[in-house]
Amino acid sequence: MINRREFIKRAAIGSTLLTVPNSILYSRNRVSSSHIQIALIGAGGMGTSDTNTALSIDGVKLVGVCDLYDKRLEDAKKRWGNHLITTKDYREILALNDVDAVIIATPDHWHHAIAIDAMKTGKHVYCEKPIIHKLHEGQELIDAQRKSKTYFQIGSQGMASVGNKIAKILVQNGVIGKVNRVDGQFTSGPGSLKPYTPPADASPETIWWKQFLGNAPDIPFDAQRFFAWRNWKDYGTTIAGDLFVHVIASVHYIMDAIGPDKVYTTGGLHHYTNGSRDTPDIMLGYLDYPDRNDLGAFTLSMGANYVDGISKKWGSTGFDIIGARGALQVGWNEVTLKTTYDLDESQVEIGDQVGPYFGAVTKVSPKEYVFHAVEGYRGGHYHHFLNFFNGIRNNKPIIADVSFGVRSSAPALLCYESYVREEAIRWDSDRLTLI
Repeated sequence: MINRREFIKRAAIGSTLLTVPNSILYSRNRVSSSHIQIALIGAGGMGTSDTNTALSIDGVKLVGVCDLYDKRLEDAKKRWGNHLITTKDYREILALNDVDAVIIATPDHWHHAIAIDAMKTGKHVYCEKPIIHKLHEGQELIDAQRKSKTYFQIGSQGMASVGNKIAKILVQNGVIGKVNRVDGQFTSGPGSLKPYTPPADASPETIWWKQFLGNAPDIPFDAQRFFAWRNWKDYGTTIAGDLFVHVIASVHYIMDAIGPDKVYTTGGLHHYTNGSRDTPDIMLGYLDYPDRNDLGAFTLSMGANYVDGISKKWGSTGFDIIGARGALQVGWNEVTLKTTYDLDESQVEIGDQVGPYFGAVTKVSPKEYVFHAVEGYRGGHYHHFLNFFNGIRNNKPIIADVSFGVRSSAPALLCYESYVREEAIRWDSDRLTLI
């Protein structure tokens, strides 16, 4: 846990930090040292993975970790060093003057509040997807970022992949004609229906349960809800918010889209009926997008099935874009192009447009080519963080800022809203409001 003397020393300006005007505290491209110093808020599996990736980038240093579970704080020091300040209260992390940016990897219902508080204290924010738990939170995040002039990036890692960049160029060059459909599917095999077994030391003494609940209903301690929070609507955003949002973000980037104008989702809780979740284990979503930039009006279809051990599909790293003259199979490191016509060689010579991470092109036939990332490519996760840190260092735009994050998160929330209402929902993606 945090050493109080060290905390007071490093906070420097103490408890007044949260109330001092942001313009005094932070300039947009200031960093506290030669390193960009980061802190992690939420040290579960995704937060740990994010932090390991961030630390693989030169010039990044971890100085603090916040989590509500004692063991995760102990593990953080074992993993990253005893120098870390660790605490269960995220406000103590935000009060540290030498923290430049935070990674927020908490349950979804905490994203908005922590991100708002972080930006008020001048911290740049890398927030796991979806960045909102309720629709009204979107505009509030956008307003807070504009006021603070901090950087804010949504943690949808495929966004910065070379595969997305290749697909964007091929679509916008008109190689597959106008797009009419995009499809992404997620499947995983069914798990055990045995009663949940929490870690042996999980208890109200080792977990700050009241803080976990936040604005959710007040209920007695339940270890299953703490560790499997994605299963519960009060803390997560269903499998749409967990999975669909990845494809939505990639499609928005590739198509220069800002959102659908109609969403319809169906599904149900068919397998996990043992009280281990209150959200669907199967969801099928259909999102209609207007033609805003002459690339085509299209329907984005997505499915998630947690009771399918055969298909083995994972849409965030493999989805299809269908156009009038061809189709793309889009992965992070590879894109397959198939067309209804024989391609001219000049149409596949896009290396200069893609940039330094473009590798080779394999010709399968005059109608099929495979585009590869450069050998040794470190992947979308790495490059997404690299984009975030380069933005901070060089005061340059980032690939998935707060407005982009809100516009790719909102349709995922709409998917669950449509499921609950059992009807299609109309959405004004310009004004971020329901119609």
